[in-house]
Amino acid sequence: MIKKFITINLVLLLCLAELSQAQPFMKIDTTRESVAYWQHWLGDLTEMGVDKTKDSFFVREEVVKMMKDSAYRKTIYPTAYNWPAVTELLGKMELKKAFWHMINLYETDTAHRDIVVGTFLLYDSLLDMDKILLSTYYTYAFTDPEVCRIKNNKPDIFRPDILERKLRTTRELVSFVWGYRKQKKTK
Repeated sequence: MIKKFITINLVLLLCLAELSQAQPFMKIDTTRESVAYWQHWLGDLTEMGVDKTKDSFFVREEVVKMMKDSAYRKTIYPTAYNWPAVTELLGKMELKKAFWHMINLYETDTAHRDIVVGTFLLYDSLLDMDKILLSTYYTYAFTDPEVCRIKNNKPDIFRPDILERKLRTTRELVSFVWGYRKQKKTK
């Protein structure tokens, strides 16, 4: 418990240290185009890349792009996930991609799991991280090279066991978010 508290505080300090650097005065763009852009950006965070309704199956533009563009796919699925890439993606506000990297780092970099959880809990104070984590999974899991091969621009899932493992990891992270919310309500 103390270790989690220290880790979360460390992440917060790192974020605040970055923000406390001298920043030039920045005008806030409130034009309709800017508002529309950020509304679309926020909507994209919770939009499932692959979605199924009662009678339909939807594959969003992001997933189609990953299936068709191998260079783009490599930016999302590196040979090894690492923290510098996460930092770069967060800096570019490509949060969904950064969260996918972090889900994978949670599995592979077990020494730093607290940082992953702490980061998601920090973002949950601003965004609905449970929804975003699930949408991240349903956007990137089905085209992950560990799980599927792209043949003729169509996915061929050859490792459903890994797909299930990544879903369990995502659910575990969502349960941390829910637990943290519940804990905050009781305080």
